[in-house]
Amino acid sequence: MTTQTIPLSSTEKATTVLPNLERIIRGLLYVYVFSLPFPQLLFIERNGFLLLLALLTIWCAISRQHFFLQTALDRPLLVLVGWVAVSVPFATSPAYSAGELGKLAQQALIFYVAAHFLRDAHDRARALWLVLGGLTAVSVYGIWQFAAKLMGINFYPLIESFFSHETWLTTYLVTVVPLSAAMAMTAPVGWQRTGGWVLTGLGMTCQLLTFSRAGLLALFVEAIVLAVLVRKRVVTALAVALIISILVVVSTLVVLESRQRLFFIPGPAKLTTYNLESRMKVWRLGASKLMEHPLLGIGYGKSNFYSVTKEDPRYLEADNQVPMAVGLHNTFLDVSVGAGLPAGLAYLWLMWAGVRAGVRQFHSETDVSSRMWSLALAMLVAGVFARNLFDHMWIGSMALLFWVLVAVSLQPAGESGKAAAS
Repeated sequence: MTTQTIPLSSTEKATTVLPNLERIIRGLLYVYVFSLPFPQLLFIERNGFLLLLALLTIWCAISRQHFFLQTALDRPLLVLVGWVAVSVPFATSPAYSAGELGKLAQQALIFYVAAHFLRDAHDRARALWLVLGGLTAVSVYGIWQFAAKLMGINFYPLIESFFSHETWLTTYLVTVVPLSAAMAMTAPVGWQRTGGWVLTGLGMTCQLLTFSRAGLLALFVEAIVLAVLVRKRVVTALAVALIISILVVVSTLVVLESRQRLFFIPGPAKLTTYNLESRMKVWRLGASKLMEHPLLGIGYGKSNFYSVTKEDPRYLEADNQVPMAVGLHNTFLDVSVGAGLPAGLAYLWLMWAGVRAGVRQFHSETDVSSRMWSLALAMLVAGVFARNLFDHMWIGSMALLFWVLVAVSLQPAGESGKAAAS
């Protein structure tokens, strides 16, 4: 007697294959997220994205659905990407701006992929520990660099940790430290709260040792957001004490530096208004270019502004003592001058929508884990926005990390209200 094999239907095949395929996609996302803070692993980011595209195509074909969830950021993100796309044909270098548009589209895609495949509580927990593990490594190495400089073991002009420049380090810390701070505030288990405080202290210490004024401003903003949302006297007192203490230390260092050069300060401009004056000059030039091309800009992309204006008389006539900065050093201006004021307003709308979503979720959620992610969302979006008032670091791996954390923190539209009702 022979047994007859009954072929599986397409639905049964999908039911069998999809769970394994989704596990592979999630595993790739974990590796992708872990690699973002480390430039040495850039090959994972690039090749991993291509592999992810292939797996997503297969997933969509088998499941016969898409992975785009409705979120609170859909409209501003669509307007931003759409207007940048409209502006590309009118750019001074359409090919370069098209490439930069592709990077923006990649960020948006990663946002929706992470929002769909990292929604489960277990997946969010794994992502949390991956990100906090990276924060530990980055902070400890940065602090060690400063200690080695003090002891004369090695000379590091700037504390960079694993990054190529301290601007990347400060942006990373501004993006990730809110997660450890939120865990310290809301985690239900004592050892998790303790771990959150330790990691927050490490991250803040590393941030302070970079002597980045933009990083300090972002730290102040995040501390204020934390105090306003948590609404506990102890937290408010700690935030105020932190801000006052840092201001006192900075003022003391300014006085000491004016009398005698402090060897551990990375460059004399760190405690002067030199960089601010330099930026204000280029901001004025950027504002004038925006008035000349208010609707579609001169071409989207961080490097485009200097290539277009490097022969401008205002660059050449700048005071030699404080030369004009190269590049706009401001994300809003960069986006606005590059793709037009509508794109800049869409960027502001996007940042505001992110903070507002975090605040609303924090007040409506009853689940402890969701409240932690919501608190982190409001803090990190506000902090990254403040950081990027003085640099355009909403690019590259830091932008991708930003979008992953926002995606994991953000509840799909309608779910927050359901959680509150239940």
